[in-house]
Amino acid sequence: MDIEEAFRTINAQVSDGDVDACFYPYKELKHTWRARNGRLAFRISDYMRGSPDDVLESAAWFLTCRARGEECPKSFSSRYLEHVRSAEFWSNCRPLYISRARNLSFKPIGNARDLNAAFESVRLCHFRGGLEKPDLAWARESPSRRIAFLHQPLKVLAVNRTLDSEMIPTFVLEFVIYHELLHAVMGCQAYPDRRVYHTNEFRARERQFAKHDEARRWLARIAVASEGGASLKGVVPQV
Repeated sequence: MDIEEAFRTINAQVSDGDVDACFYPYKELKHTWRARNGRLAFRISDYMRGSPDDVLESAAWFLTCRARGEECPKSFSSRYLEHVRSAEFWSNCRPLYISRARNLSFKPIGNARDLNAAFESVRLCHFRGGLEKPDLAWARESPSRRIAFLHQPLKVLAVNRTLDSEMIPTFVLEFVIYHELLHAVMGCQAYPDRRVYHTNEFRARERQFAKHDEARRWLARIAVASEGGASLKGVVPQV
């Protein structure tokens, strides 16, 4: 079954309208759709190419319902969600993800900061050295959009290149890494329609970082500076 056949099969059961679907080379696992003149057009991440027929049908149910603003029954969506959350899926997708991640540099020693050293400090101080080390990378993107992320299935922890600066204290970088590693340790709280990562328990654990409040203030200032195009020079003290 190809992707268009999967979507047309499902759409015929819920709508009289037309539907198109194709694979698209998004950098990450992402799907989009648009409605025009009664026709729904889906672009499905080509990470899904080669998936079993029942996974494609489940994905079609899940995304068709979302596009129509309806809740997808768990019995229809579960096969797709289980598939894209599996270690096997991401193990197969890893080479493709790395090849497309042009905004990531997997050289952890930056111009002013070393991700290896920061990671080891956080792991020893806060996790008793027990965590598996992911691949560490610097990311080039606006810090107002995302300061860091942990992709557990791919075993990648990326930190915004903005923090690779002597103008920003090392503890800010360590706090960001600590925050991401907490996700690895604590997971999420699952609900039928969503997953919550920043629970009250998570925030309480996050506040155990010695300079939590000060680090948060730094991150807020960095985000404001990036949004307004302002420079941190003259505002942020040297380390």
